[in-house]
Parts: sequence; C-alpha cells; structure tokens
Amino acid sequence: MTVSNYINGRLDTMGTETQERVGEAIRALNYRPDISARGLRRSKLLSIGMIIVDESPHYLADGYTTQIVSGLGNFLNERGYTLQLEGVRARALAKSSLIQGLRTDGLCLMLSGKGAVKRDQMAVLRELRQPLVIFLESIGATDLDACCIVAEDRKGGRLLAQHLIERGAKRTVMLMPTLNYWRALYARFEGARHTYASHRRTHSLKLVDCGDGSVAAAQEALAAEIDRCGMPDAVMGANDQAGIAALNLLRSRGVKVPDQVRVTGFNAFEFRDFSRPLLTSVKSPGYEMGKIGGWELLTRLNEGKFSQSRRKLPVRIMSGETT
Repeated sequence: MTVSNYINGRLDTMGTETQERVGEAIRALNYRPDISARGLRRSKLLSIGMIIVDESPHYLADGYTTQIVSGLGNFLNERGYTLQLEGVRARALAKSSLIQGLRTDGLCLMLSGKGAVKRDQMAVLRELRQPLVIFLESIGATDLDACCIVAEDRKGGRLLAQHLIERGAKRTVMLMPTLNYWRALYARFEGARHTYASHRRTHSLKLVDCGDGSVAAAQEALAAEIDRCGMPDAVMGANDQAGIAALNLLRSRGVKVPDQVRVTGFNAFEFRDFSRPLLTSVKSPGYEMGKIGGWELLTRLNEGKFSQSRRKLPVRIMSGETT
C-alpha cells in the first residue's frame, strides 16, 4: 500500500524518510507499474483519445491545436491517464483507428467540416457509445453523451471590430483560412460583421479567402485584394498567423502600420510576441480549454455525468502597436 501511495502521488500518507526509501527501491529495481493490469482491475483503460479533424498532415502546427492538446495532455498525465493522438481528414473520421478499435475510456475531438460532412461525422459519433468532449464547437446534439468546450469567439470578433471602428477604419478586410471549416473562425467573422452592419452606410467588412492559411497564401490573397480594390483601412486576421502575414506584406510595400493601415490578429498565443510592431489581438483560452476538457471527461468517467453539457470560456482584447 505504501508503494501504491507513492506511485499514485499520495505522498501526504508517509514521511519524508519513507518517501526516500521507496523512491530509492523503485530506482534500483527499475520498477514500472503495469498500466494494462491496473486498467483491468479498475475496469478502465486509463487512456483518452484525441482526434483532430484537419485536412493538413501538419495539424499539430496550428497554434490552437497545440494549446488545447498541451492543456489536455498535461491534465490527464498528472492523473495517471495517457493521451492517444490522431489526425484525420474531415471525410475520414469513420476510418480513425481510435474509432474503429475501442481502446480508450473516452474521446476528445476537434471537428471541422460542414453540411453533409458534418452530418456524417455526427452519425459516426452517435454509434460510439463513449463519452465525448468536443472542442471549439457546440454541436447541439442532445442525444450524445458529450460536453462542448468553446470560447467567446463571436464576442472577440465584435471587440476587434469596435476597436477598429473607433480608430477610424471604415473599409476592412478579414483574411480567412478555408482549408478547414473551423466553426470558431467563422464565429469571429460573424461577430465582426454584426458590428460593421450597424454602420453599414459608412463602413464595410469583406471576407478574403486565404486558402490553407500559410504565410504565402495569406500574403498572396491580400496582395490580390489590394491590387483589385485598393488599400483597405484595416486588415483583420482570423488568427494571428494571418495577421502577422498581412503585417509583413504591408511593411514590404512601404505601408505604415498603423498610420495608414491598421492590422489585427486573433488568439494571442506566445508567438504573437515576435511580431514587430506588436500585433493587436484577442486572447483565446486554448490551454485552459484543454484542461477543462480533461476535467469534464474524468468527471464523467468517475461520477457518471458531465458537470455541464457546454462550457464557454471568456476572451479579452490585447491591445498592441498595430492599431
């Protein structure tokens, strides 16, 4: 029992000397607990799956994905659970190895896609009979054993739009990556569009498709928009990558930011700090969402139900030097 308490982190049950003796014995014997045997005893696999639905093979390069996975993985690891990670394309969810072979206690998902693709995904999830945590999207399916973890993306779009309007931006474009249909990104556009609609006689907001969202794609899309329609008063990036790409393109053309054109991003993860001038953005709670998703899933496994079917986390504007 003493060894079990030590391995499971219940160190308050023993003194410092006992902790040291047990630790020395474990190191000398190179002892490792048998997770499979422990799972059989508890009727649990002690493993959670994470499926990221993304058309890109480099799905972990996305800042939001890495934030959520880090928060989720760290939370689960501290509680004795492993995290199995898999990326699949939107039309291939049913072929996921985590779905075809049931080897987890529950599943977390980041979904993308719309229309018939999303309906097919929902049909797959309904047949799983596993507790689910779905990030960045409220699915509205009451027949699923699920908890949705979202952020106030629509509010963030409104905050940035109002911020730009107050600083004189009348004609604004938003750079939107469209390789994946991420509901959270379009919620940002909807929030900004709603704000601009209240000034529709004098202000406009235009969505500009920037493909896979790479630097090259974002800059090519913005350059084509400028050449076709002239220089806008402001450029909104649906994420910080698009915002920084826009900032660098404008500077390469000799455009002064923010004097001539104002630029914003969205998410305010750590790499934003490398932008010069510092990008105005909205802080997204990616890491916190991962932790909360882990907590909700373990609550469901241990107590038989999620604490809530939907959790919404706040965002806040992060003023920079580009507006």
